Amino acid sequence: MKRVVACTLVSALMAGCGGGGSGSDLEKTDENTTPDTGNEDNGVVTPNDQITVLEGTWNKQCGPVEGEAHHDIVTVSFTGGAFTTSIENYIDSGCSIPLQEAPNPTSSGNFALGDDVLLSDGLTATELDTHITQFDGAHFDINEYNIIYINNDIFYSAEGTTDSTAQRPTSLDYGRPFYRIN
Repeated sequence: MKRVVACTLVSALMAGCGGGGSGSDLEKTDENTTPDTGNEDNGVVTPNDQITVLEGTWNKQCGPVEGEAHHDIVTVSFTGGAFTTSIENYIDSGCSIPLQEAPNPTSSGNFALGDDVLLSDGLTATELDTHITQFDGAHFDINEYNIIYINNDIFYSAEGTTDSTAQRPTSLDYGRPFYRIN
């Protein structure tokens, strides 16, 4: 059960499915300053009134959860410097039969976009640092470090996240993308 919850939490910020383009459509949170990307001791912060290219709601359509027997649908929303996630778990590939053994977890917290990262496949991704402050309504204090790339309203991220900036992922997952829904 713990593995299902952990996998679904991590999958909330994972994405993929064939890239394209020669550069990222992402922008830093402010042209004149470097965003506070936090560290292991404190949370990440993007000002609450700052609009980023992540602004809006993104949906990862029904698909398998890597290493697990179930499927999920993941929704992530970004507003200012905050994010929320919602994961719906299913036992079937059509995502029509709910997985009774696992909750449909939700999380929320703060995020910051960091520096651009040139990937080995030639794309320029952007660092994404998240600070999860709530998980299923309970207080959490987890920092996660990822990379993202947006092209034509499709949001790609690395496969998995890490809890250390020194071990930040360096390649994108091309399995399932998030699509902008608003």
